[in-house]
Amino acid sequence: MQPPALTPKEFIRPFLGYLTLGIDVAAGVVIAISIIRGFIMYIKLLRRSPLEQTKEEEGIKRFVGNGLILALDLEVGSDIIKTILAPSESDLISLAVIVTIRITLSWSLSRDIKPI
Repeated sequence: MQPPALTPKEFIRPFLGYLTLGIDVAAGVVIAISIIRGFIMYIKLLRRSPLEQTKEEEGIKRFVGNGLILALDLEVGSDIIKTILAPSESDLISLAVIVTIRITLSWSLSRDIKPI
């Protein structure tokens, strides 16, 4: 006897759930790697002269900032997929607020790390 075939809805819902979990984990890994590597770069920088430190600090800020922007973008995508799974009116409103906040943070970070 053959097991019953999954309907597309029964297949897609768990798949999207695992996908959002994977995206959230990836965002966490990106943040952790960016911060750890930025910290290591900063520790190495402390051995240099103050003039070299000033020049290199911008590079460290840019590196960590780019990692945070990438993580924010991943989280926006994850939130959109989560809302597709359960689209209630309150979920859509909270998604709009969260996406607005994250996009504002991404924009602010990108302006802050933009080279002059």
